[in-house]
Amino acid sequence: MGHEFLSIYPAKLMEYCLAIGYLLLFIPFWRYVQGGPRVAREAVRPAVPARPAIAAAMAALRPAGATVIPRPAAAGWFHVPQGVHLHPGHTWARLEPDGLVTVGIDDFAHKLVGPAAVELPAVGAHVAQGEPAIELRDEDRDVPLLSPIDGTVVAVNPAAKTNDAALDDPYGAGWLFKVKAPRLAANLRQLHVDAPARRLLEEAEETLALRMSPELGRVLQDGGTPVHGIARALAGDEWDALARECFLT
Repeated sequence: MGHEFLSIYPAKLMEYCLAIGYLLLFIPFWRYVQGGPRVAREAVRPAVPARPAIAAAMAALRPAGATVIPRPAAAGWFHVPQGVHLHPGHTWARLEPDGLVTVGIDDFAHKLVGPAAVELPAVGAHVAQGEPAIELRDEDRDVPLLSPIDGTVVAVNPAAKTNDAALDDPYGAGWLFKVKAPRLAANLRQLHVDAPARRLLEEAEETLALRMSPELGRVLQDGGTPVHGIARALAGDEWDALARECFLT
């Protein structure tokens, strides 16, 4: 009996060795089973065409004469400095160290309408946020713009009224008037500054891109930027209607 009891251990050891050996052999077998169908699937999977090939195929399917809408350049067509608060109607307000608020039109408004005479409120006049306060005039047409802020006008920029070139610097020398704003905090909450202001101008870019003519589109695709008076290039004699739409007036 003693010898039979001791013989159990070699038998168990042999069973364990067989089990381990089976597992070691099973691993490469399983990899082969799983890898075989995958290789077969890769062999029969159709090749994905390169992006140029896809673009060429799409171009072939596009109707003749169809207009391809260009997207704005990464740098953006229009700019706004930090700290300048934009109104959705494309006017701006900036708080000055003396407590007054300077008002002007943004880069988008200037380039959309281009060279034009500007009509400003008189000193002492009251302006209201979201109400017409400025007019851009060209020959027999005029386009109103909204005041970005409430207040009493305390100064106007004579250069903006007499020199079209002043508006080439819409956030600097092209400022329009200054106001004393009693509801400044409430007004600023309705405006866009920094990143939201840049997004507002990006949306304006998208709007213009959707209305782009093929000729103007080719210029912009070559790296150009909108010329002053782009509303005329897009809408012709109806440029003032396009401007009013963009300026919310």
